[in-house]
Amino acid sequence: MIIALGMVLLAAVATASAELSSLLSMDASQVLSGEVWRLISGHVTHLTWRHYLWDAPVFVLLFTVYERKDGAMPATMLALCSSVAVSLTVVMAGAHQVYGGLSGLSSAALSAILTSLIVQRQQRLVACGIGLAFGAYLLFSDGGISGVRIAGEAHAAGAVTGMIFAVTLHCLRYQRSRTVEPLLENGLKS
Repeated sequence: MIIALGMVLLAAVATASAELSSLLSMDASQVLSGEVWRLISGHVTHLTWRHYLWDAPVFVLLFTVYERKDGAMPATMLALCSSVAVSLTVVMAGAHQVYGGLSGLSSAALSAILTSLIVQRQQRLVACGIGLAFGAYLLFSDGGISGVRIAGEAHAAGAVTGMIFAVTLHCLRYQRSRTVEPLLENGLKS
């Protein structure tokens, strides 16, 4: 939760300062010129306060839920991985010269939460229903909710990244439970 709140506070500062927003923005031409750090920093920039006020609470809510479910380190890694994946997708798609906002990362967190629930067989029906509604949103949203044209490719990239991340984390934990934990149990019994 600390990382989510930190990002939201940094996003508020960046939104309040045109100079800082310009310095941090994910501008495709600047990324292609070698300023690759913008792939991560661009997510704290927002075009308007309305955009920020829509993104911030959703981001904090979803990353807090994900962190409580899977831990602080996976939540941090999901934020980093989805930042890069979303930004690279926006750059490669070429539909937007400048991209900003936390909504692509929020899509990753929602997707990771839903995928986790499905894979772990917890509340599978509810998770599938929310997942279908989220999928419909990804397919048919044309923007306008926050007053900014939504970069659909960013949300889709976030959703795919979250799904891959959740499945990978589940597989790693399953593998660890099959190899490391029995060794530890046997070592304690000896």
